[in-house]
Amino acid sequence: MRLVILLSALYLFLSNSWVLAQPDSFLKDYSERWETSRQYTIAVAKAMPEEEYSYKPTPDEMTFAEQLMHIATIIDWHGFSKADGQEYRPRWDDYQVENRSKQAIIDMVNQEFKRTARLVAEFNPSELEETGSYGKFTRTRRQFFMLMSDHVTHHRGQLIVYLRLKGIVPPSYGEFQ
Repeated sequence: MRLVILLSALYLFLSNSWVLAQPDSFLKDYSERWETSRQYTIAVAKAMPEEEYSYKPTPDEMTFAEQLMHIATIIDWHGFSKADGQEYRPRWDDYQVENRSKQAIIDMVNQEFKRTARLVAEFNPSELEETGSYGKFTRTRRQFFMLMSDHVTHHRGQLIVYLRLKGIVPPSYGEFQ
């Protein structure tokens, strides 16, 4: 009888260890897309000359630099508060553009992308279906990751329009697929 219990326990342990050792396909795919998004966003940021970082097409818009820092801020907030469930807000002053060079802004955006890449690499797949709130909405952690990507894409698209309005050909999206 003890042998049956021991073998059953061993079977359960080994079968669960195998499952736990398998990479989550969503996190694996997300990680690859996130790195591509980082590379493309940095290429777009580098395409604008530093003297045009204060450009905005209308008074109601953010400047090119502010768009980039907004991306960094929301990556921090969505990644660590919403997707990771830490329930905090970024220190908004850390993401101001005043007195920051083009390279300092690019470094900040790059840092937030890489920080989130580490979060994704270490994320426990069993937590992907846990929920959190976002305004009036309830979303899974998986959905918060997707929302974060959508947000980056949305603002990167605005940056591409800014480049076009300044007569600058943006980096080809086809190089970053």
